[in-house]
Amino acid sequence: MDVELLRNVSILRKLTEEELRALCALMLIREVNTKERIIEEGTPVKNFSIVTEGVVHIRRMANKREMLLGRLGPGGFFGEINLFDPGVATASIYAMKPTKLAYIDYEAFHQFMESNTVVGYKIVSSMMTEMARRLRQTSARLVNTAYWSSAEGAIPHPSPPAAQG
Repeated sequence: MDVELLRNVSILRKLTEEELRALCALMLIREVNTKERIIEEGTPVKNFSIVTEGVVHIRRMANKREMLLGRLGPGGFFGEINLFDPGVATASIYAMKPTKLAYIDYEAFHQFMESNTVVGYKIVSSMMTEMARRLRQTSARLVNTAYWSSAEGAIPHPSPPAAQG
């Protein structure tokens, strides 16, 4: 895999050329067709993935409909939650056009970060910054949605009778 594909990934920007090459050597490439589901919500996730070409949509089920949570293009990544808290996918990921992903399985990623603690710290601290940013965005969307939901259901109060004079 080409190191240049990882150079613009936000969580890898603090890595030196040598550190990027070492991580790059562990990553594999997967090509995904348009409309192909990469991950299904509720299924086990085993890899951390980076979009190197194309666009993916992140969707989650809500009231029997899939809701678009976000879009990722080159440099975007997913699978970070299960890297820290193993479980099932919290959303489905779909390729919206021909897409290439660089991926690494969690065990190999953990081993890499444990044996290269400085690099591991750089990656994890950058990843936490990005996850905090995403959490803030999600929180703002939740508040906005709750506001508009309650505004739609609000019952108008009758106006007080006009003063008689």
